[in-house]
Formats: sequence, C-alpha cells, structure tokens
Amino acid sequence: MIITNRPTKNLKHEVERLGNQSDQIDIATAFFTESDLIKEWSENEIQVNLLVSLRPPTSFYSLKKLQSASNVEISFLGDEFHSKFIVFYKDGYKIGAIIGSSNFTSGGLEKNTETNIYTEAPKILKGLEKHFDDLIENSNLLQPTDLDNYELLYKNWQKRQKKDNAELKRFKNKTTANRTKRNKKPRITKIAKQYFFYWGIVDEIRELVKDIAEKEHPNIPSYLILDHFWHYIKAFWHKETGITLTEKNQKQIIPKLFKDYIKWHREFDEDNYPNYMANLSKDVYKVYLSKKNIDSLTESQAREIFGGLHSSNMPIQRFNADDLFIAENGMPRIRKSLKYLIHSNDEMDLKIHNLIKNPEYKLKRLVNSGVQELNGWTKPKKYPIRNDKADDAVRILGYELN
Repeated sequence: MIITNRPTKNLKHEVERLGNQSDQIDIATAFFTESDLIKEWSENEIQVNLLVSLRPPTSFYSLKKLQSASNVEISFLGDEFHSKFIVFYKDGYKIGAIIGSSNFTSGGLEKNTETNIYTEAPKILKGLEKHFDDLIENSNLLQPTDLDNYELLYKNWQKRQKKDNAELKRFKNKTTANRTKRNKKPRITKIAKQYFFYWGIVDEIRELVKDIAEKEHPNIPSYLILDHFWHYIKAFWHKETGITLTEKNQKQIIPKLFKDYIKWHREFDEDNYPNYMANLSKDVYKVYLSKKNIDSLTESQAREIFGGLHSSNMPIQRFNADDLFIAENGMPRIRKSLKYLIHSNDEMDLKIHNLIKNPEYKLKRLVNSGVQELNGWTKPKKYPIRNDKADDAVRILGYELN
C-alpha cells in the first residue's frame, strides 16, 4: 500500500492506527520534531526505540520532552544518517512496517508531498529488523549532556532559518508565481518544445568556447557572440567545406572552429557585428521592452523592434512587413503579446507556443523564428536567440534537434 499525505488520509493517521495495535515500535528517522505521538505511546506502555540524526532540523525541544519519558529509548547517529522507516511489533512478532520519504516531522507526517509504502512481507520485515539493529549497534545512546551541547547549535540554526526561509520564499515567488502548471498546459507544438533542446545544445557549445569568447569580447553576452558564430558556420565554413561534424569529433573541433571564426571576424567583419548586436539589445530591446516601458510601447518603437529581428530583414525589404506588422495587429495587441512573451513567468515552451498558435497572443507577420529571437534580444544573458540559421548551424556542428 502506498501512503501519501492526502487531505483525507495522511501518514500520521496510518502511524497512529498501527501504533495503537503494537506494543513495540522501532523508528528510524533522519529528522525528528514530533514528540506528542511518542509521548502518548509511552504513557500507554508501548516501547518506542527512536533513532535520529542529531542535527537540525531535528528539534532540541522535542527530544527534551522525551528525555524522561518511560518506555522510550533515544539513540542518535551523525550527518550521514538519512533513513526513514518504522517497524511495528506485537507480542514479539513484526506486524508491519512503513518505509519511504517521510521524516518524523509535521511535514513528513501530514503536510509535505511524500511517498511511503506499507508492507507486511516477511522478508522485508526481517530485513528491516536486522537493519535497525545494525544501525543501533553503530549509534550512541542520547545522554542529557548530549542535549545540553546540542541546544546552542539548534537555537543558532533556528535564527539562521528565519533568514533562509525568507530567502527561499522570495525565490519560490520569483520562480513559480503565476506560472501555468503542467496539467493546465495545452499540447505544445514541436517547434516550441524544441527550444529547450536547442537551449541545452547552445549551452554545451558555450562551455566549449567560453574562455575564447570572453577574452575576445569581454563585455558582450556570449549568446549574442554565438549568434554571429552561427552565421560564420553556415554562410562561410560549411559553404566552403561541406563538412558536418559528428558526436565523435565535435567537442575537439568546435573550439578550433571558434578560433577560426575569431580570426575571420577580425579580418572581414568591418562593422563588428557582435558589438552592433550588443548595442541594439541594450539600447532598443532592453529599453523598449522593459517592464517599465512595455505598456507605453509606441508604433515607431514596435517597428524598430520588429525590424531588428534577423527573421524580419527580407520581409521588410520585399513587403514592408514592419508597417503591416503594426497595421494588422494594432498596438494594444502587440503590447499585450510581447509583455506575455518577455515578462510572464510561464515556461518558455508555453510562451513560444502561445505566440505561434494561441489566437489570444499570436501576432501576424511575426514568424516562428521572430518569436524565438525576441527573448534572446531582450535578455541576452539569459536566453539564446533561435532562428533557422541557428538550427542549421547546430546541425552542421553535429547536434540533433529532437
């Protein structure tokens, strides 16, 4: 039987039920904070053998409450102890055991999302009994002086915990606030799902060339430098050589290719395109699409944003797509969709999917590549730019976009 902390039936209910049928209970728990149940068993003359790890968050106060309790023996191990299981006995026979993720804490017994298994299988019960005995043999019996020594450590930890909890709360709010849960997400389109694969590939390549890139362009985000590297790989190196790398040689050859790219950039790129990209990102995308400014985005600014995308160059030249982008969508819709794409806390695959497929956010004239470029232009230290050129380049470098 699997025991989880559901609202109607949690681990504490099962432990109470089984404990009330027993006359001996062996508890191995890394962290311990809940003494009331053991105190109750003690008063009902149930023998409890408790083994804990003597480190926070094991509660000094909970151990202190049990220090003089009859029918309770407390032993402890050190930092390495992380076991969580309970064996129940009646008249010398093992009647069942619970083993799983729960510590003997309020969270483990009632509040946390936990997974535990109840078993009556004789072989498992026998194995747990022996394992508990082995742990006890290697443990220490808890003395009053041990608790005296532990008190200051625990109270200092509690003080630090207040600061840590506040920091953790800020992190959780920043990471998960207003984020669509997976069970609420639609079926994500393939191209949107691929962004994560692409992102992982780019990060692997970035690690291979990081030292070279930082030395050559110390003040330019590496994702922007790699975007120019893709241009070199596709439009020059592959065009001249016809070579495609494989998994066997890519990690050795890519740093050499990046050095060749640096040499090519110095000799032929008179406009210093990485520097141009960094300035465009800093002066246009970061400013116009900031949280402070995006709600007042103007037509001319939206036209400049659209025109800066790699994927917009040809359509603008041939069809005046920047004017059509404004005319066919309207500024309220453009502001809403770009704000969602750049600043919402949804996962990137869902944001891309919604800009490509969802009528609520889809923008006419903004093609798939344009959607996947925008976060990279606006937040180039966090997200890579993705477009057809980038996909072709990583394939040439021997990676598959699954």
